[in-house]
Amino acid sequence: MDEKFSILRKKIKNSQSLVMNAIIKDHQSTICILCGTNEDITKEHVLPQWSFDGNPEKFLVNTLNNQPASYIKTTVLACKTCNSDLLGAFEDYLKRLFLEKDGDQFNTKDVDCVIWWLQYIAFKLQLKDLRSNFLRYKGKDFIPYLSTIPIAMFWGDIDTTPFKVFNIIRRSRRSLFTKKKQQKFNSLLVFSTKNESFYFFHKVDEFIFIELPQVKKAFFLFLTKEFSEHKMAHAECMEIIKKVYED
Repeated sequence: MDEKFSILRKKIKNSQSLVMNAIIKDHQSTICILCGTNEDITKEHVLPQWSFDGNPEKFLVNTLNNQPASYIKTTVLACKTCNSDLLGAFEDYLKRLFLEKDGDQFNTKDVDCVIWWLQYIAFKLQLKDLRSNFLRYKGKDFIPYLSTIPIAMFWGDIDTTPFKVFNIIRRSRRSLFTKKKQQKFNSLLVFSTKNESFYFFHKVDEFIFIELPQVKKAFFLFLTKEFSEHKMAHAECMEIIKKVYED
């Protein structure tokens, strides 16, 4: 797995300008979001099918416009090599890790991989918003002039000028080839869970949470915020989780 993970990171790094320039020029570019090739393109699930057991009834609802999309149909583009060979080996490693170790048993490499995985999901969600048009606001009437504007331009309480949006996505992709993530270790929270239902939520450029009942673990990552002490991240994380579950 180590060798393939290293190859994947190198592919992402070497194609940073190629991929970002293509996506900015044409949000619907038919290229691999990891290496930039336009050959052997496949659909890569934003959330891995194993994480929600491939259940077609599991839906992601975008809170910006209340447009639902089933997880199984929520995809981005990746070539066969990156998707099946490189990512496949990486996710097989993660599944074994989650089953075999408790969070307090994760070593430095394990934590690095979990952070990378959550950052990758966050990046894919940003691309999905860039490639999806707004259409309507929270169940209201269809608005023609909004129909061709990407959801990403309506992220909300952050600066969502195109320049800022592209910089957020560019920075998110750059995080995928950052080798050492020690500065992010306090930003990751790992929980044991007895919840029998898959659960997921996130906020663009701020945090991401995923609960996996099949491995009895949940993960929360502050995407851009860093903490000097783990307990500070834990306290803030619990406040966010409490608010989301109450809503």
